[in-house]
Amino acid sequence: METTNTLLLAEFFTATGYLDRLLFAFTELERLHYGPRGKNQIQKLLNDSNMFFINEFKDFDLVSTPTEWAQFKTQLKSYHMVIESFIKTPFKSARKEAMVVNYINLIYRNCFEIHNFIIETTNLDIQFPRLGLIQEESIPTITQAEEANRAPLFYLDEKKLQTYSEENAKKNSPLVFLEMRREEKYEYYLHKGHYFIAQKNYEEAKANFYKARNYKETAEVLTLLAWTYSLLDNRTQAKAYCLKAVQLDSQYGPAYNDFGNYILAEGQITESLRWFELAKRAHNYQNREYPYINAGRAHVLLKDFDQALTEFSLALTIAPHHHELHETVSKLKASLEKGRPQYNTTPEERGPGPLNS
Repeated sequence: METTNTLLLAEFFTATGYLDRLLFAFTELERLHYGPRGKNQIQKLLNDSNMFFINEFKDFDLVSTPTEWAQFKTQLKSYHMVIESFIKTPFKSARKEAMVVNYINLIYRNCFEIHNFIIETTNLDIQFPRLGLIQEESIPTITQAEEANRAPLFYLDEKKLQTYSEENAKKNSPLVFLEMRREEKYEYYLHKGHYFIAQKNYEEAKANFYKARNYKETAEVLTLLAWTYSLLDNRTQAKAYCLKAVQLDSQYGPAYNDFGNYILAEGQITESLRWFELAKRAHNYQNREYPYINAGRAHVLLKDFDQALTEFSLALTIAPHHHELHETVSKLKASLEKGRPQYNTTPEERGPGPLNS
């Protein structure tokens, strides 16, 4: 019983965490809920939830239908609290499991529509839920090319839940659940931190990154804290957190890159190149072009324009769609051909940027 309830609760938090991230982007970042299609999407989510409670809880009485976002958010939160309490009730029944699975899949169906609306209308990159027991449902009407640019439709298979529950009944599943819950909270506060960075509210960003760190200390969150401190003009703390990140994970590239940036800004040009080289060699680095760009900037300051061009060109092979980099390479090539190298340093490059988490 405890294993099944624990798994249900973990999957419920995964689904609601995904929905929270989408609604945060949908309403706070892009304000999509103000448009006609956005209003319809939000109303559909509420209607689906209302119908679920009316059908499953026969004595459920919907007093009124919210019309404002704040009311809707409160209503949705109350529904989630009911389901959470229901999962935690100390009894096992097939009906209970089926009901919770149905509600989780209701959330995923709406997430599918909301996420694809966000993809169609914005450049935001919202993280998918972690694949625990959920699966991706194939949609026959969507081609492979279309599928590559769409969010998948996730669902929880009740039979898979039962099988997994039986197989893991003797394992220490409460610890697994706590870890999953911690992961969800970590991702939630990282996302909020990025949001406040985009709003230039660096103190709030720092507070949310600290909250994320309380749930899980990673090189990623330490580097983000360093970045926030740098934006608050506290380079000493920024460097200290980068060094902590390196100590925690020697293969996390952004920590090396950002430390190099901070000492480059202090005039330690040659030393910064050593850190950019370490960033290039690190295995864990999604935006691998950044240390090459920054190394190029350092070589420009050293007036080694040929090496700067080499670094920028290498960065371009990694990020061929970087338009500013194309312009930089073209201008530097033209200047070298004329024998009068001219180059204006671009804004400090780092990774990852706001809203890419």
